[in-house]
Amino acid sequence: MSQPREARPSASTPASAGHAPRPAKLAVLGRGALEALLLIKMRLVERRAFIAGLLFAALVASGCASFWLLYPGMAESNDPHLDPKDAGYSYETVTVTNAQGHKLLGWLFASPGDHGTALIAGGNAQSISSTYSVSRYLINNGFRVLIFTYQGFGDNGGHAELTSLIGDAQAFYAFAKHRDKSESIAFVGYSTGAVTGLCLGDREPLSAVVVEGTFNPKTIVEDKHLYIAMPLDPMFKSAVPDELDTSRCLQELKSVPVLFLHNHNDPLAPYDSARRLFDGYQGPKEFIDTREVSGPDAHYGSVSDPEARARVLAFLKHHLAS
Repeated sequence: MSQPREARPSASTPASAGHAPRPAKLAVLGRGALEALLLIKMRLVERRAFIAGLLFAALVASGCASFWLLYPGMAESNDPHLDPKDAGYSYETVTVTNAQGHKLLGWLFASPGDHGTALIAGGNAQSISSTYSVSRYLINNGFRVLIFTYQGFGDNGGHAELTSLIGDAQAFYAFAKHRDKSESIAFVGYSTGAVTGLCLGDREPLSAVVVEGTFNPKTIVEDKHLYIAMPLDPMFKSAVPDELDTSRCLQELKSVPVLFLHNHNDPLAPYDSARRLFDGYQGPKEFIDTREVSGPDAHYGSVSDPEARARVLAFLKHHLAS
């Protein structure tokens, strides 16, 4: 005869006083295990983010500084493909050869009676038509306008490199000087182009320099408070050519009039950094706070500030006429 089975409490039957409430105990253990797992996962995510940040910083610092500060691929993808002729401007496409032997293209806007030339250089991720879009207000104002981009941009030869910027600018400077030997040359630069203009000025005579969204590539990691990259900051600094040390270039400029433009909300080039560069310059200088805007537009605040553009025009006319 089979023995009667011991009755087991169902889910709805309370446990006897001699037995621990298993479901409650398992629930407590489950919560503890879940919290432990979540803590471990969070630490793994933080560690991975830290390692990823270090890897990114290492890439930037060990040879990718040119990519980070120039972005030629983004210049191509963001190219507005503007043709000045559609806006009624006539221009000449000029070709120069830089020191590396690469052909570079520029757009020259000239009218009879113009006096002097303003060289115009854009910043990172800017094509020649993008640079034209932010500087076309300078055209047909009594001086020639020569807009250019760097090696590795658009249809230009070579690969984009920080080491070519000054030489690229010198090639267009030489073209303008050869064309009009006795006339003045000024420089208008945006972002990385601003650095180029300031550092060209300690090599070639310039009558004036206009810089918007300027910064110092040597100190950009510190200026932007990129703490994750701080351990590799010395490596990044060494990847930036000494000839692009904006602070040093300003010391060499000495007596060249410089007009600074900057927006308080600039998301790319810190305002305080530009102010320090301005304060440290001992030559003739002016500083324009462009009308405050938000987002990426703040990097080129003059685009939405007619008063700032009028002051730039007056500044260039004055110094190119002399």
